[in-house]
Amino acid sequence: MSGPALLLLGSPRIERHGAPVEVDTRKALALAAYLAMTRQRVSRDTLAALLWPDSDDSRAALRRTLSVLNKALGEGGLDIDREHVGLDRRGDVWVDVDHFRRLLSECGEHGHPAGDTCLACLDPLDAAVALYRADFLVGFSLRDSPEFDDWQFFQAEGLRQELAGALERLTRVLAARGQFEAAIGHARRWLALDTLHEPAHGALMELYAWSGKQAAALRQYQTCVRVLARELDVPPLATTTQLYQVIKENRTPRPEALSSPVQAPHGAGVPVPSPSGSPRPSPHHSLVGRAAEWEGLLAAYAKASSGLRIVVLEGEAGIGKTRLAEDFLVHVAATGARTLATRSYEGETDLAYGAVAELLRAAIWRLDHDGAVSTVPPQAMREASRLLPDDVISAHDPPSPLDSPGAQTRFYEGVCHVLLAALGDGVPSVLFLDDAHWADGASLDLLAYLARRVHDRPLFLLLARRDEASLADHRLARLLADAHRAGTLTTIRPARLGRGHVEELMASLEASTTTMPRADNVRYPLPDDLGRRLYEETEGVPLLLREYVEAIVTGTLVGTDAGWDLPGGVQSMLRSRVAGLGEPVRHTLAVAATIGRSFDFDTVRSASGRDEETTVAALEELIARGVVRELDGRGDAGSPTYDFSHEKLRVLVCRETSQARRRLLHRCVAEALVDQAWPRGESGPFAAQIAHHFREAGQERAAADSYVRAGEYARALFANVEALAHFRSALDLGHSDRRMLLEAIGDVQTLLGAYGEALSSYEATTREAAPGELAGV
Repeated sequence: MSGPALLLLGSPRIERHGAPVEVDTRKALALAAYLAMTRQRVSRDTLAALLWPDSDDSRAALRRTLSVLNKALGEGGLDIDREHVGLDRRGDVWVDVDHFRRLLSECGEHGHPAGDTCLACLDPLDAAVALYRADFLVGFSLRDSPEFDDWQFFQAEGLRQELAGALERLTRVLAARGQFEAAIGHARRWLALDTLHEPAHGALMELYAWSGKQAAALRQYQTCVRVLARELDVPPLATTTQLYQVIKENRTPRPEALSSPVQAPHGAGVPVPSPSGSPRPSPHHSLVGRAAEWEGLLAAYAKASSGLRIVVLEGEAGIGKTRLAEDFLVHVAATGARTLATRSYEGETDLAYGAVAELLRAAIWRLDHDGAVSTVPPQAMREASRLLPDDVISAHDPPSPLDSPGAQTRFYEGVCHVLLAALGDGVPSVLFLDDAHWADGASLDLLAYLARRVHDRPLFLLLARRDEASLADHRLARLLADAHRAGTLTTIRPARLGRGHVEELMASLEASTTTMPRADNVRYPLPDDLGRRLYEETEGVPLLLREYVEAIVTGTLVGTDAGWDLPGGVQSMLRSRVAGLGEPVRHTLAVAATIGRSFDFDTVRSASGRDEETTVAALEELIARGVVRELDGRGDAGSPTYDFSHEKLRVLVCRETSQARRRLLHRCVAEALVDQAWPRGESGPFAAQIAHHFREAGQERAAADSYVRAGEYARALFANVEALAHFRSALDLGHSDRRMLLEAIGDVQTLLGAYGEALSSYEATTREAAPGELAGV
């Protein structure tokens, strides 16, 4: 679909082509929501009185707001005349509430009574509850319009009731299929909507009993008793108490049979919203060919309810590990699970705690967003502050010195406490590390500590790694070996798609578009053998396939009079994403690629030398083209953060930037990081990045100084392997104080137990020392 999307489930927003559209007045969003929900044309007087009840200029304010909304939705979004306004239902405005209700209505087309369910209800119900990401217009209000707030409240309550009904029916159909763990997740979400709703308590009791968790079923009854006594001062219903006795005596009845049992619709996985933000169904967003992998993830996640599970998605580059994981995160988040995610980057294996610092940043943002920072003990926040700049955790005193007894344990415990507080209790939470083969050793050590600490907690640790990356002498290998011995490890290896899967995907594509553009702007029919040709070209590699499909849908592949040709290889496909960019946008893209990792707005603006407006416009165009994506949370100083949609895009941009320009850009990035970090006295967390960029820029002296700071920072946080690498890099770059570096190297080697190497380093130190310095060596 090429039209705008109006997303009302959750914080309201308008999207076009998957990217959010900025709307500079809340009244425009309120107006859009009201028109979408009323589903009819409304008089201007009614709208003016609703949104500006106390204004003498309400009609003029309505005209201005309509202009803003019409611009946001685009041509054909509104149906307007002199007296009435409505959403143009003949246009292509997609509304998530409409789709939610349309999915629910599909269950009424299966030939059974309205309140019953059948297997065919599974997919639409699952898609509907996944689409319901949060309550209607959550967090949104109009301070000067109490009538609108009242309307919003009743709309939200009505939708919550519809969600509750969907969750109840979904729980029932999953239970009938024997998928008790999946049903438990939905039943918990159902109960969370109203903790006084006894049928939800009873459903959870039955599900726990059916899945062999009698103790959990009995605890659920006790929870029900406490809640009813505290809130209503009443006992449970007789039916709930009878169910408790039945479960206690191991006489739980089997799940109810489904009405009109029919074959469930064929699907390659649970339909879920796109991780990019817009949950509109799209043919290339399906989990085609991933049914076994999806079921493996769900089965492993179900086991996490009783304790830690570690799952590794392992496969070649471009096989779809990240996409599978992201869809899974969206799915479990829809059931109420908390998630934290980050990725590691090539060339940053020596960046001590790089991956953990990103997870901590996301955790702090989550806690702050939920107003729960105060629930974390101050000591834990102080320890976590060692990895984050002062303006991220600013309300706490400095942590205690790291040379005191038990310092490393306190540091690890503090970081783990913050992460676990953000993940919450109850439904198994998910911590995802992408490209784990590039993770720094210090982060992996801390994650291994976390895994040992929470073995009995409902936590799901998801890792994605390339199978061609060697694990020899890699701390990831030790973490996985420990999990294997403990029986908590599951390995899932996504395979290439078969020809049938590709043709299935093409059939979905052809259902939404039967033509593609030509160079002369005339639509050209899709080839009859499109599936076969794409399979031969891509060999079933999902990354390649996705790029071709994106190009077809967005029109960047064009036909000619001679026919329709596929460009060869992923390089050509990726180049089509960045073709035709103007100079300011291409320069911003080159700077972002040079940073070499997820980047924040302030750094890319400062390093590019462009003003704020130019940088914003460039990033918006890159987001619209699918080259970069905006991430949840904020950077170190509250700056928006971004990442490339795929690492191969970043690599391509770097390779196609001349060597001289790359050196210049590396120097600009290093100086931007220095300007951000050093005035605040926070160079430690950034020192390794600064050193890398100075080194790539050919500024060896500045790089050597920064490597020394990076080594000192890593050693202070017990990341001794990384510290050793940094000190050696400074030595290789000709740092002026060789004696100091050799002694520091010897000290770290001693800490690592490499006593022979340490002795050699100390002997080299004595050769570098002046006669008066020997006593100090």
